[in-house]
Amino acid sequence: MKKILGFSFILLIGLFLVGCKKDETKTIKVGISFQPMRDILELISDDLKNEGYKLEIVEQALEVNNIALKDNEIDANMIQHQYYLNLFNSAHNTNLVVVQNIYHAIYALYSKDYKNIDEIPNGSNITLPDDASNTSRALYLLGQANLLTFKDNKKVNLTTDDILENKKNLTFNEMVPLTSIAQKYNETRLAVMYPTYARSLNLVGDAERLFVEKQDDVTKDYAISLVARENNKDSEKLEILKKYLRSDEVRTYLINEYGYASTPAF
Repeated sequence: MKKILGFSFILLIGLFLVGCKKDETKTIKVGISFQPMRDILELISDDLKNEGYKLEIVEQALEVNNIALKDNEIDANMIQHQYYLNLFNSAHNTNLVVVQNIYHAIYALYSKDYKNIDEIPNGSNITLPDDASNTSRALYLLGQANLLTFKDNKKVNLTTDDILENKKNLTFNEMVPLTSIAQKYNETRLAVMYPTYARSLNLVGDAERLFVEKQDDVTKDYAISLVARENNKDSEKLEILKKYLRSDEVRTYLINEYGYASTPAF
């Protein structure tokens, strides 16, 4: 009888521990690195709570965020587009995957002096972001504007070495971090940047946007997205998170509160 009672006690403790472990999985940990991701997540936190899940927002740097996801420290992150993710996966031999597109960030060529592309003088210097994914995106945008063509019709992972034809002999001598690009734009007066970084210039609406990136088969994969691991992408908690991230509530927020810098990608 004592053996039976002892076994029953051990079984009961085991079931209790299993139950505790299951309850712990009711927390959804999502990594972010910039706005408006915190606002979006806080917007749907009550919806997740009603589904039985507690939301935990973890804010950290881009690469740290992906490493945390790789190491199972968080369930997902909302920090990047497919091309940035490809670079990370290649560099770290990982297989993180996009599970839900959230928004397309507006990307544009800005000018303080010109009203259309044709007015840009030969030999003009255009400031570009200095990181690989945004340099490539900026060069592709200039290709969309018919200012550049590229060797072998290359479209992604572009560098200035890939330029085949440069009709106006443009130069790109001022490549700087995204956080410095608005300041540098005041000097060079031509730059490719995001409205979020142009905000410090106190521009209104689409003021000084000379050419805005067009949506096509290449640029659609620049959508900032929810990213997870291959082994948890189809989990219940991520299915529920995806459900609310693509809700009308989030779409309305993006249009009304972040429309100056983005368009919904769902």
